[in-house]
Amino acid sequence: MLGFLRLYAHGIRLAFLTRLADRFDFIASLLVMLGIELTPTLITVLLYGQGLSFADWTLAQVILVQGVFLVGKGITFPIFAGMAWAVSEKVREGTFELLLLKPRHPLILCLVTAYDAEDLGKLAGGLVLMFFALGQTGLPALPDIALFLPLFFFGLVFFAAGLMLLTALLMIWVGNFRLYEIFDTVTALGQYPPVIWPKRIRQLALAPFPILGLAVLPASALLHKPVSGWPWAACSAVVLFFACLWVWNGTVKRLKTAGG
Repeated sequence: MLGFLRLYAHGIRLAFLTRLADRFDFIASLLVMLGIELTPTLITVLLYGQGLSFADWTLAQVILVQGVFLVGKGITFPIFAGMAWAVSEKVREGTFELLLLKPRHPLILCLVTAYDAEDLGKLAGGLVLMFFALGQTGLPALPDIALFLPLFFFGLVFFAAGLMLLTALLMIWVGNFRLYEIFDTVTALGQYPPVIWPKRIRQLALAPFPILGLAVLPASALLHKPVSGWPWAACSAVVLFFACLWVWNGTVKRLKTAGG
C-alpha cells in the first residue's frame, strides 16, 4: 500500500510539473473548467431570482447540494476521468500494451500515469460554494457531520465506479467520447434536489443507481433533512464499484489492440 501511495504521489507530481510547463495554459484551463461547472449554479440563482424554486429547498440549500457535487467531482475526476481519456488514447495509438508489460496491475499504472490536474478547478469551485451555502444555512451539528462523511464517501465510490466503467467501454469503442458526455449528463442530475424526479424514478436513483447519493444525500445530512434509504444507496455504490472493477479487469484481459 505504501509503495502504491509513493508511486501515485510521484505520478501527481509529474502531472503538475508537466502542466506547469505552460502556466498560462494551465491557469486558463482551470478557469474555463470552473466557469463551465458553475453554469448550473448560475442558472439556479437566476431561477430563484425570477421567483421560481424547488419545493422545500431554499436557494442556499440548493447551492450546498451543487457545492457537494462539485467537490465530489473535484476529487474523483482528476483520478478517474483522466484515466478514461488516457486509456482511450493509448488503445487508439496501440501503446496500451506498454502498461501491460510492467510489473504492476494495469489499473494502478493507469491511475498513476493519468492524473488530470485541470479538474482541480471543480474542487476549488465546490469548496467555495459549500462554504458560502453553509454561511447562509448555518453550521451543521456534529451528528450531521458524522453522517455526512460516510455518505459523501459512498458518493465518491459511485463516481469512481461510473468512470471506471466508462474507461472499460472506451477500450472497446475507441474514441467514442459521446459515452463520456452521456455519463456527465446523467450524473449531472445528481446536483439538483430530488423533487425533479418522478417518485418511481426517484427510487431507482436511490438504488440500484444511487445518483441521489452523489450530492443530495450528503448535503441533506448537513442540512438535517431526512436521508431515509441511504443504506440502500451506500450498498448500491459498493456493489457497482466492484462490478465495474470486474468489468474493467475482464475487458483488459480480452483486449485486442494494435499489438495483438
